[in-house]
Amino acid sequence: MKPYLLLLLLVPLLFTSEANAQCCGAGNPLNGFGDVSGIQRKMFQISPFYKYSYSDQYYEGAQKADVSPDKMFYNFVSIDMAYGISNRMSIHGQVGYFINKTKLYNIEGWNDMTGYGLGDAELNLRYSAIKNVVKKIELTPSIGVKLPIGVFDQEVDDVKLPISLQPSSGSLKYNASVFMSKRFKKSSVSFKAFAEYANRIKSKNFDYKYGNLYVFSLYGSYNIAKKLSTMVQLQYEIRDKAMRENSQIVESSGGQVLYLIPQLNYTIMDNLAMSVDAFIPLYRYMNGMQIANTFSVSLRITKSFNFNKNITKIIDHETFN
Repeated sequence: MKPYLLLLLLVPLLFTSEANAQCCGAGNPLNGFGDVSGIQRKMFQISPFYKYSYSDQYYEGAQKADVSPDKMFYNFVSIDMAYGISNRMSIHGQVGYFINKTKLYNIEGWNDMTGYGLGDAELNLRYSAIKNVVKKIELTPSIGVKLPIGVFDQEVDDVKLPISLQPSSGSLKYNASVFMSKRFKKSSVSFKAFAEYANRIKSKNFDYKYGNLYVFSLYGSYNIAKKLSTMVQLQYEIRDKAMRENSQIVESSGGQVLYLIPQLNYTIMDNLAMSVDAFIPLYRYMNGMQIANTFSVSLRITKSFNFNKNITKIIDHETFN
């Protein structure tokens, strides 16, 4: 099959799939900000990222709830950057911004709400513990912190926005992960485990703690042509229930989701590439009743700069969503 024909077949899938049941938490959506492995010494990457998400259904347990749901959608952008401190260690950062984060209520007399503004900032340190060029095996653990630098406790027209519409998470979060990869001639198989812990929020309007998040991802990638590649990812997400003041459990929070995530990557020119992906839930179980996405799509452009003339960089398109 010609590469451009495969591209035409996959693009409709990206724009019509249901996605991401746990869609509506405050703060930056989990997008992995680019390459999940490290980059080489004196390499610099910058990646503008855009995501659109629309939600108009509720789930209770593993079933759609028989209710007339509210509607939610957002437009999110971020700038993701990475720099190679050495051939094994790199630092990665992200700053996010919500153009809008809107909820349309299906209740007569209730006014629609929209939040907007700066979200969170994230810093992540990655170390290539194993990087065997001959056997094409890589093991990269990482640690990171997410800083609530943006808008929180936001009020619009003197009305407090719910926590799901706040642009920033309002919580200092810590995360750790490990990435493993085995490459072949035109393909690769990878695995990543990720965990995130959130501190309790005690602000003007909220006393709240997000549930801990655990994500396990299995990747398979294939080079279709010189400039075109595809990746398919299975991602299993577990989120604990949240807590309000006095350790009161939020019953309608957290759950488990298994996603199939197709991705297309295209190299525009040397050291410049773009990727588009979507989330397709194969299984989801929501604690209580929660709103779930109808579809979401994202676009990333990655530009690499080489400040070491002795190193030739090849953009790695594998991303953690």
